[in-house]
Formats: sequence, structure tokens, C-alpha cells
Amino acid sequence: MSKSPEAANLWQLSLSDSLDRVQMLEMLFEDHALTTSLAEEVDDGSVWRMDALFDGEPDGWIVDQLPEDVNYTLAPLEQKDWVSESQKQLPPVSAGRFYVHGSHDSKHRVTSYHDLTIDAGRAFGTGLHETTFGCLNAIDDLHKRKNIMNALDLGCGSGVLALAIAKAWGRPVTASDIDPDAVTVTYENARQNKLLPLIRAIEATGLNDNYLSQKAPYDLIVANILAWPLVALAPTISKALQVNGTLILSGLLGKQEVMVRNAYRLQGLALKRRYAVGQWHTLVLERT
Repeated sequence: MSKSPEAANLWQLSLSDSLDRVQMLEMLFEDHALTTSLAEEVDDGSVWRMDALFDGEPDGWIVDQLPEDVNYTLAPLEQKDWVSESQKQLPPVSAGRFYVHGSHDSKHRVTSYHDLTIDAGRAFGTGLHETTFGCLNAIDDLHKRKNIMNALDLGCGSGVLALAIAKAWGRPVTASDIDPDAVTVTYENARQNKLLPLIRAIEATGLNDNYLSQKAPYDLIVANILAWPLVALAPTISKALQVNGTLILSGLLGKQEVMVRNAYRLQGLALKRRYAVGQWHTLVLERT
């Protein structure tokens, strides 16, 4: 079904029975429910649970199709920010001197750490993913050897990398993303970390924006997106990078590294360091 229900109007019907029976009962709602799901409720498989989600309270005749001996519950679905709820299960992350945690976790007790409170909300990037972890380590190592004056976080997501750069160098950082929700979340996180004066977040596709062009060239560009967009944007990103600038790329699998490196080698950029975290690679490139 191609419905876009209002979150506040969702109703859920739930019942438990044997697997054969819940599968049969599930068929009653196939054409009327937004979604149905089955889950084992008892470890030995003797009892299964079926949940059917409706856009609004279902008509009485739909529920009346259930056999009389079936016990069920039907009620409005409790409204929660399920993304935030799931993030409460994520542990804090230490990457170099960066300590990234949700607002539900306490700050790092050691002041030498760059403490960042990040609630991803509708945007990607909590620090837990291997690509973000690799970028944070790369930023931390770069901070030890280089001063940064003008940085860009391309595809900023939650803004975690832009905030990390602002936190480390205390310099203004530009952040951009194709998703307007990411821009909103980046500003929310900047405000929460008292970094709002240093962050300018804009909605843009790649580097196709007048403000991004005016701010170039950048002495640091971080792009944690995906391998194919990184390849497609290689000429544009490289052109926006200062002569002695540093480029941090992530969002690529190890098997995609050669493809991405070759795209930037053609633009005069060479690999200086690689961070491999699981199957994901983060690359640090500079001009040869």
C-alpha cells in the first residue's frame, strides 16, 4: 500500500495463538492493514504474536471477522519518537579524543576529551557507525599536526563531524546536506553543544550552491557519503579543496577503495592514511 498515515492516527491490533492460526488470521487483514508482523512469543514456538497496524481505527466489520474464541487488543498506538528511543540503546563512543554520546548519557568526566552530545533524530550519524568512527579518528589525528581555518562537512547528516571540527579547532565550519532534516538536526546539535556560532548548515546537492562556492577553497573537506557519489563528485570536491588542503572521505567499503582512490588520483590527490574499521574504510588524501 502507498499510504502516508499521520503518526498520531495509528491503531494496532494484537493477538497471540499458534503459528498456523495467526498465519491464517493475518490473511484477514492483508488488504486493510498498513502492515502486519509475526513474532515468536514463546521460545518453543508454541505461541506466536501477530500485530496489525492500521491508519486510523479500523471499521468494525474488519474486526468482526475474527473468530469468537480469539482474544485480541485494539488501541491507538502509543506515540513515541522511535528513533530517539532506539538511540537510547546505543552506547557512548570514544574515537581518539572525541567522546560522542546521546543526551541520555552523561558527559565525559575528563576535560581533555572533546565531549559531543549527538542526537541523530531524523538524520544519519551518531558516531557508532564505522564510517563516522573512522572520520572522527582521522579528524583527531589531523588536529595534532595541522591548523584548520576553513572546513566543510559535505553530507553532514546529524552534524557530528562538523561539530567535531568546530570543537577541535574552534573555527567556523560549513555543513551541507541534501536532506533538509539533516540541516535542522545539525543546528539542534550545534545548539546543544554550545557550538551554534561556529556552524553554518545549508541544504545543497553536492557543492552546487552559491554559498559553498563563495566559501571555497577549503583547507579541510570531510565527505562521509557513499562510494559512487564520491567518485561522481571527485572533480568538484577536488576543485573546492585548497592547494595544501586535506580531504577525508568515508562511506566506502574496502573493496571500493581502489575505485575511489583512482578517481581522486586523477585530480592530483594521493592517499596519506587509511582507517579500516570492519569492512568500511576512511581515506585521508592530500595533493601530491
